[in-house]
Amino acid sequence: MEENKESVKKTTPRKSAPKKQPPKEEVMENDLQAQMQQMMQMMAQQQQMFMAMMQQTQMQQSQPIQETEEKPKKQTRVNKGTVKDRGMTKQGLRRKYRDTDIYVQSVFQGSVFYKGKKDDYSWDIKGEVLPMHIDDIIAMPYKYLHEPWLILDDYENNEEVLEDIISALELEHMYRNLFILNELEENINNIDMKELKEIINDNKNKGGSLHLDVTAIVQQKINTGELNNIRKIGEFEKILGRSFNK
Repeated sequence: MEENKESVKKTTPRKSAPKKQPPKEEVMENDLQAQMQQMMQMMAQQQQMFMAMMQQTQMQQSQPIQETEEKPKKQTRVNKGTVKDRGMTKQGLRRKYRDTDIYVQSVFQGSVFYKGKKDDYSWDIKGEVLPMHIDDIIAMPYKYLHEPWLILDDYENNEEVLEDIISALELEHMYRNLFILNELEENINNIDMKELKEIINDNKNKGGSLHLDVTAIVQQKINTGELNNIRKIGEFEKILGRSFNK
């Protein structure tokens, strides 16, 4: 038994040798490589985002832009250069438009009443539009359509109706006056002064008062600052024969 005890060798577990730590320079190099790799990944992601944004921008630019439809301002379409002489007579108007409503608008500051053969008509405010029978339009006294208190509505009546009635009732000069007033309201700084002078002189020779309407518009534009060109104001003063408050 003792021999057996002696033959048994006692084994002492060996301590594992400590792992060698990499040199400090190698650790720093590994960290630097990791940072570089991370930065490369971030740059790749940013590039993808940039390409996606560019593609979206190109798609938007290629699509047609839908403009907001603005309601057009009412203005006189018919002027001295667009009225066609169709050789229309009053009798021709009666035959052609006896079953057609003709829309007439008030341009008078106040109420307008007219007792016609076919119906009675009452415009309570400026800008109101009423349908009329062609017989009642033809029978209207001169001042209603020539002053004018009433005009043919540009948007309810088509171009042919306007031209036929204006030609047959000899309203060209009146619509020429309305046209120039509308031009003054819309773009006074680009008005054709030579044409304005001709229209005003022609109207004065016929006893009209167009120059008073033009004077009121010019003074209003000066007051609001829309017309501030001294030379232009001087031209208006010569044509209208008066001075303006500047």
